[in-house]
Amino acid sequence: MKLATSTNLMDKVGDSFGVIPVKESMKRCMAAGFDSLDFNFCDQGRPGHPVALADWREFLMDVKKFADENSIPFPQTHLHMYDPVDARIEDHGWEREMLRRTMEGSGILKTTWAVAHPLHARRPGFSRSDYLKLNLDYYGPLAEQAASMGFGLSFENMVQFPGMDYVFACNGEDLAELVDSFHMPNVGINWDFGHANLSVADQAAELRIVGKRLKTTHIADNHGQRDEHLPPFYGLVDWYKMMRVLKEIGYEGDFTYEVQAFSNPLPLEVRDSQTAHLVDLGRYLIAKFEEA
Repeated sequence: MKLATSTNLMDKVGDSFGVIPVKESMKRCMAAGFDSLDFNFCDQGRPGHPVALADWREFLMDVKKFADENSIPFPQTHLHMYDPVDARIEDHGWEREMLRRTMEGSGILKTTWAVAHPLHARRPGFSRSDYLKLNLDYYGPLAEQAASMGFGLSFENMVQFPGMDYVFACNGEDLAELVDSFHMPNVGINWDFGHANLSVADQAAELRIVGKRLKTTHIADNHGQRDEHLPPFYGLVDWYKMMRVLKEIGYEGDFTYEVQAFSNPLPLEVRDSQTAHLVDLGRYLIAKFEEA
């Protein structure tokens, strides 16, 4: 199991994105001891940021060149998040363009898996089977496009906060059926442990349902009330149990942090020591996985 982190680990300070440029963030993460990176298009595509600008393709080609020169692989990316029937969206054309850029960008970065959010926003009268069809119709062409560019789509478990009504794809059963409905080898599951800690009673049972469909992870912890994006052992997830279950189901992917909220408040002067601490935690848990 390789140790990875999202590129958003270091680039945000407080409420400001991109304070540390992405290439510097990449280099500092690798220097701390990570094996690979997850390119987060959600942050890099915000208004005024590189993937939202006219020269976005040149930017990504430069990032790939830098990555190759420094032996930095991108085994996964995170696609732009867009729901085509979200009534709150004012410019659907721009949202579609951003999704297109992040699909093409995932190909430029030669990723293996691009993480996508299933369409899950509440729709009046929609049943579980309606959501399955909605996602199959929408993501089917994107999965074919991804295959033509050499990567797969990894669908992430969504959040059903305590007290909320049912949210599609917040559990292993929904995701397993969704992935199976594609009948495509380049469609799998991304498991966000922080999301699951908010949404399901037994993560181990859900992961056993997911099984070999699991291709990527978002490693994060919380205290069961909100999506805090904390490192392991800083919340309530039983990480010893999680590593045993990952070994049990034959997980072959990376241990990939999504813990930007842990680093965001910290001064720039201590970012490197904080990143080294995360590497220590990750290596410790990977050792537990290997011992299981």
